[in-house]
Amino acid sequence: MSDEYGGITDTITPTCTTIKRTPSRASVSSTYSTRKRRRVSVASLDLGQDLARPLVPETPIEEINGDRFVTVRTSTSLPLNITPRTNRIAKAFGLLDDRVLSPTDSPSPFSDRCFRSLLRRSASELFSTSRAASLLSAKANLGARNHFVLALDGPGMSTNLFASPMAWSHANCIGVAFKYDVYFQNLESRAVVHLCRSSLSDGTVHSIDWGGKSKPYLLALGTTVGDVRVIDAEKRMQLVDWVDGAHGMGGMHWNGDVLAVGRTGGNVTLFDIRMRAEIAKIMGHKRRVHGVKWSVDGRHLATGDDSGIVHIWDHRASDLLTTGDKNIRMKHKGPVKALSWSPWQHGLLATGGGSPDGEIHIWNTGKLAPSSGPMHTIPLQTTITSLHWSPHCKELLSTHGSSWAVPQTSVRPVANTSAVGVENSLAVHSYPSCRRIVNVKAHSAPVGHSCMAPDGCSVFTVSPKEETIKMFRVWSAPDDKEKNEGSDMTLRSTIR
Repeated sequence: MSDEYGGITDTITPTCTTIKRTPSRASVSSTYSTRKRRRVSVASLDLGQDLARPLVPETPIEEINGDRFVTVRTSTSLPLNITPRTNRIAKAFGLLDDRVLSPTDSPSPFSDRCFRSLLRRSASELFSTSRAASLLSAKANLGARNHFVLALDGPGMSTNLFASPMAWSHANCIGVAFKYDVYFQNLESRAVVHLCRSSLSDGTVHSIDWGGKSKPYLLALGTTVGDVRVIDAEKRMQLVDWVDGAHGMGGMHWNGDVLAVGRTGGNVTLFDIRMRAEIAKIMGHKRRVHGVKWSVDGRHLATGDDSGIVHIWDHRASDLLTTGDKNIRMKHKGPVKALSWSPWQHGLLATGGGSPDGEIHIWNTGKLAPSSGPMHTIPLQTTITSLHWSPHCKELLSTHGSSWAVPQTSVRPVANTSAVGVENSLAVHSYPSCRRIVNVKAHSAPVGHSCMAPDGCSVFTVSPKEETIKMFRVWSAPDDKEKNEGSDMTLRSTIR
């Protein structure tokens, strides 16, 4: 190359040189400035021309206009399907479906279905949450305490499990028969009174029963030879004596001025305290009548005999509802002594059978039909000695004697689980589910009989073989102000 000034000619020999080029901040975006600097290799370089124009990279810079802070969810945002445990966690947090909001995707029908399913599941869990036991229920009272609150020694009681040697009056007096003698104790003053003694010719006392609310101090007793007496416990004097030496004694129950007495020959005799002789005789049973129970309204009388037959007698019509052309049969496979009418549902009757039956049947006597069975059956494979409906909640109490083995050919496996732990115990069943909610071992020997308190909250049980009488707090009344008083005390005394 020649130069016009002085003719001096310089020659530049081309060489390969590697130059680090730094882009200008004015011509390069901020995104490019954060990238890794690139190396540019050139074969020849004209310094004059290169200095005369700005430096521009050979590769154009890609501008990214996306928002750096709000990300758009891709189809595979995270590898959440690596392990089964990761999948479970992702599903629990809702990361494996399209319920996460996206600015570009529209809601799909699948998302709506999942949302509705989630709502249904939440609602079902809400309604299926176990409720706290009612304060009136046996679960909150007997189930929480699980033991008796009062115990009385009772030597010499009848060992016959079909006897009814104990009763609880509306004056809060507990009466107990010991062979030939009858005692009662006022549970408020704890005073024990010897009421009467029967002669040897009259036999031992088999059953006793107090009068109702209008006559709380009247006590009826029946001996094994069939003698029935009524005594005023407050005045300690005998009012009437009905003698029937031809028929022995079964169960008995008051209905106002009328006393129903079961007999060994199968008859049921009705006595009126204002009359000196019997006023009616109900015939229908062929075996000894163990159970006798008036309904709460006094319109119907339920009776059960030694062969398992149960009859319903209409007091107003003076006729049996379960005999004649009606062809209605209420029957157990064992003797029936335990009977109880519901105080809160008209016509609801519970009956319990002894060995070899061991079942509780619940009947609707207002809808009896030919060849109709009970509404509910509770198989227990244990002797059922007494039944009591709670007046405060829909629960049924049962007392039990000895149990027996279930045959291997039984077609009802539920019976095996129902009989577990019921022997010599006190059990409470809910209604109408018939599920056992409380079971307490009452005695070390069979429970022969029980009676309910006038307030409908407590129950006395008697075990003749153990010679012990125990009181259990089973339920609570709605307006019970003394619910927890003495709940942790175990009292023991003697009634003789």
